[in-house]
Amino acid sequence: MSKRIWISWEKQRRSIELAQYFGCELFLFEYTGILRYPKSIWYTLRVLRRKKNALCFVQNPSMILATLACVYGKLTSTFIVVDRHTTFLLTRKYRNTPSILLFKFLHRFTLRYADLTIVTNDFLADIVRNYRGRAFVLPDKLPLLEFTEKENLKGDKNILLISSFGADEPIQEVLDAMRLLRTGNVCLYISGNNSKLNQAIRDSAPSNVIFTGFLSNKKFVNLLYSVDIVMALTTSNHCMLCGCYEAVSACKPLITSKKNELQDYFVEAEFVDNTSQHICKITQHVLDNLPKYKVRVAASKTRIDSAWNKQVVGFEDLLKMSLAPPKNN
Repeated sequence: MSKRIWISWEKQRRSIELAQYFGCELFLFEYTGILRYPKSIWYTLRVLRRKKNALCFVQNPSMILATLACVYGKLTSTFIVVDRHTTFLLTRKYRNTPSILLFKFLHRFTLRYADLTIVTNDFLADIVRNYRGRAFVLPDKLPLLEFTEKENLKGDKNILLISSFGADEPIQEVLDAMRLLRTGNVCLYISGNNSKLNQAIRDSAPSNVIFTGFLSNKKFVNLLYSVDIVMALTTSNHCMLCGCYEAVSACKPLITSKKNELQDYFVEAEFVDNTSQHICKITQHVLDNLPKYKVRVAASKTRIDSAWNKQVVGFEDLLKMSLAPPKNN
């Protein structure tokens, strides 16, 4: 097997899991501040020069990293694989400012000139192909999570909402749903850096909602394994949620949003329309039928693992074909 490297400019579970599975040496450059991009570019170029004969995977985001890798690949005949799981600008409306026009140009450039682009679903693969790029669909690998000890939680039943407090997350609707639950002593834990959330929304949260703030990986995994139900929600279309994979990996009943890609992949989950009334209704139903949903999520884990293992064989076959030297006539 040829040498493989994986470069990322932000820490993301998907990249870590895939890099490890593919036998890549992982280079993670998480710089911040005004010198973030100059430092990241400098150290990335150093790695590319040192590992010049390696098969190179890069994560997008960052768009700048993907662009740099594609240009380098064309100049040096290095095979570049871009793992492109976000940054498609599918749902939001943007004015054509200079920065957005530049983003759109780089978006198309990287899709066209990456040797191979990995995406999480067929809809995104079609976008890549529309720009004459090569796409392969590979959802996240179910992560290997190391549970060490059970957390002492406040509710008789406990729910974890896995959140990054992004604009696509219906946080207010979840808080309202918790007020409507008829089952007593149910606590909702919301993970993630809640400083992004409007202070008024945080202050108005019901007493059975606990914002955990940022958690270390160990604390997060222990909390994940300690709750009864996991939620991972989005208003965006055509995206997969890391929290869904984490819930299935931990064999926790999953509630997620009623979006086509999520419904097609996590078929054993329960799906909500992101309104407070529906979130409450589905949550109550899962709480009332926990034994059934525990069996369902165990079946989901087996099914997803099996499907992913088949897909990744196809990916490796495609790489071998792409990297094989041309046959002489």
